[in-house]
Amino acid sequence: MSNGNQESTGESSLQIDLLAWYEVNKRNVFLGIGAIVVVVAVTLVINHQREAKVVNASRDLMLLLSPGKNDAPAADPAKFVEVAARHSGAPAAIHASLIAGREFFTAGKYADAKAQFDKAADDPGVLGAIAMYGLAACVDAEKGGTEAISAYEKVIAHPAGSLVANRARLAKARLHESLKQPKEALALYDEITKGTDRELTSDAFVRRASLLRAHPELNQAASLTNSLNVRPATAIP
Repeated sequence: MSNGNQESTGESSLQIDLLAWYEVNKRNVFLGIGAIVVVVAVTLVINHQREAKVVNASRDLMLLLSPGKNDAPAADPAKFVEVAARHSGAPAAIHASLIAGREFFTAGKYADAKAQFDKAADDPGVLGAIAMYGLAACVDAEKGGTEAISAYEKVIAHPAGSLVANRARLAKARLHESLKQPKEALALYDEITKGTDRELTSDAFVRRASLLRAHPELNQAASLTNSLNVRPATAIP
């Protein structure tokens, strides 16, 4: 019984101590709880605002992409620019900039196209790689030559550029051909033919065959290299 009384007395003392501590420090306790509530509330509001921003941006973009009544023509690029500006930072804004850039490029408005592709080029993912490809295409259309080659090289080297890398190689090979650099062009065509995109690989095969017909010395050089790389069979003793 004495042990039970001691345990009961100990528990009561602990409760009294906790209540006394609470009475003395309740203002700090409430302040601490209040601070936590404020932080959680702010976080929830920020997350909600972010989600709302993403949803609103996607909605506005889809409204532009949805076909209109009676086969109405697609929205002009200025409307995509407006969506990108209104929802800056949202993924749909990057999509809107890319679409606007494509439409401007198709219309031959390369300066406007570059301005839109620039807005998306900082994206570290595939959208950024596509934007860089768009920028390279603008440089190609305006200037061509070595400057365009350098721009396409950046696309090929992009960490997330696999989707557009072979398209950049194909454009780069064409530029090398125009600069009388058939060896560089052939190397690019060979690389493209190893890909999985049938359209690109077929195009590369056709261009490669045409290049070899115009420069048979490249075929001879390739054959010589292959023959040197083949080791002779070891004689059986």
